[in-house]
Amino acid sequence: MLQAFRDNLKGTMAFFIVGLMIIPFALFGVDSLFLQDNSAGKAAEVNGEAISEMSLTRAIRTQKQQLLDRFGDQAPADLLSDEQLRGPVLTRLLQRELLKQAAINGDMAISDASLDELIKSTSQFQQDGRFNPDQYLQLLRNMGYTPITYKSLLTEDLLVNQHAAGINNSAFATQGDIDTLTALTQQTRSFYYITLPYSSAQNEVAVSGQEIEDYYTANQDSFATQEEVSLDYLELSLDQLAENTDVDPAEVRQQYEQESAAFVAAIQRQAAHILIEFGDGAEAKLSQVQARLANGEDFAVVASELSDDIGSSELGGDLGMTDGATFPENFEAALAALEVGAMSEPVETDSGTHIIKLLSKEETQPPSFEESKAQIEANLASAAAEAVFTELFDALPDATYNASTLQEAAQELGMDIATSESFSRAGGQGIFSNNQVLASAFSDQVLAEGLSSDVIELSDNHVVVVKLNNHKPVEIKALTLVTQEIEALLVKQKVTAALTAKADLLINEIVSGKSVASVADTEQLEWQVAADVKRGAPEVNPELLTAIFELPKPQNEKGVNTIEALTSGDVVVAQLTVVKAGSLPVMDAAQKQVLIQRLANELAGGEMSIYQSSLNDNASVDIY
Repeated sequence: MLQAFRDNLKGTMAFFIVGLMIIPFALFGVDSLFLQDNSAGKAAEVNGEAISEMSLTRAIRTQKQQLLDRFGDQAPADLLSDEQLRGPVLTRLLQRELLKQAAINGDMAISDASLDELIKSTSQFQQDGRFNPDQYLQLLRNMGYTPITYKSLLTEDLLVNQHAAGINNSAFATQGDIDTLTALTQQTRSFYYITLPYSSAQNEVAVSGQEIEDYYTANQDSFATQEEVSLDYLELSLDQLAENTDVDPAEVRQQYEQESAAFVAAIQRQAAHILIEFGDGAEAKLSQVQARLANGEDFAVVASELSDDIGSSELGGDLGMTDGATFPENFEAALAALEVGAMSEPVETDSGTHIIKLLSKEETQPPSFEESKAQIEANLASAAAEAVFTELFDALPDATYNASTLQEAAQELGMDIATSESFSRAGGQGIFSNNQVLASAFSDQVLAEGLSSDVIELSDNHVVVVKLNNHKPVEIKALTLVTQEIEALLVKQKVTAALTAKADLLINEIVSGKSVASVADTEQLEWQVAADVKRGAPEVNPELLTAIFELPKPQNEKGVNTIEALTSGDVVVAQLTVVKAGSLPVMDAAQKQVLIQRLANELAGGEMSIYQSSLNDNASVDIY
């Protein structure tokens, strides 16, 4: 598909397409790449607002990096796949978009002054504790943003956070909430219990061979193995080809010389300005600025005292470097006409009136050979690899179609064949966790007919062809292999049934009026009492304690219950006697305030979840 596009991008058609690409740059500048109509390449649409594939791809990349930062080399490969991340990341983007729309519909807004202050105080944009415009612009370029697109994204984030914070901060905990929470979490329970030990009954139970065979016959599906396959495969990756491509040092030197000869020095200008915003008194303030500058006052001093641009006034009006595309067109034109140290006449933009000063001017120099060498080598290797990739990509379908083995295709194409470990329909490691590869591996074409798969495009520059190497169908394990497993299961069933029946007899005696102690003594069983026990008390078996706190509060008569399925196999007869509401421990005002705040945060989380669900229910969402 990609190569077909390359092959057809020639002659007049190539010039036509390139011409179309130039139009946005000529008319709108670099920002046209970021501020274009989002209806193209939509991943989803929320109430008519598009979420672009570009936004989703960027969010997936960010999520992947966060997982790598957290888990490092231990991060599972399938967890980092775009297919795995796409769903949850898109869901978060949908929720964010709904919150943003709700904020805008609620007439929420972020002022330019707030944005400037936030940018100025961001540590990544500071040097030696002060805002550095050059560092700010460089970091934005590295992230693929311009100042306009970054401010737009920052505005959206602030709106969403402001809206969410408004909901969260509206939650509060009353004294009644505290009392209810305390009554439940600090609740204590008192109970008697008799333990019927599994070990005492186990030796009295026997299982016959016929019982084992009958259970095996009736439950054969329980003893089925998983279907597995191993695959031969040919993997074609542009990145791997580039890594294994040697580059002639002479070609590197020649390419460097060509690039140096074609290098066009870009001019970077360091600008400063004094901004007077439109409004009452603007003309008088402009006159004051001009008068002070005409009298020889320092531009930076006047800017710090009179400029309405909060972001630059503390820096003496310094805006940092621009390559001619950072500021509005008439601003850039006035700046380009200045000599270093000179100031412009008043220049009007949408922001207000500017007095501009050119602080410095730099012409970029071509990088040295040593600075360029690694990148040129990578580019040449990639270019050479791309030619090989294209050739192999075109030849791969014909070479593998109806091939009796992939070894033949590998020899014909000069590729290396590999064989996977066995894996089930749940997937394996690496590319064998990919849904497309799994679908092909267990398709009729590969599994039933024994043919090679079609070329599977894992990405634009990464493809694979698979062919069955070995198939392990679903099998029922032989009885001899599972006899002990079945015997242990049947023994446990019989012991549990016997202990439960005995427990029922004990319960009847207790209900008839006998005490737990007397019943236990008669049966020569151990009995115990637990008084005013809280949840999680270490002195009581945690499984038993969990079951006790799940029992209903006894009413007129004390409740007696059978508690089964402890991990040990023991069965317990328990008599719940007293349930007491909990009370707060003694704490000072600060500790109590912390508790109230924690509960308020919990309530806020619940309210936010309900609010988000309401937005989801009332939204029109289309996923593409």
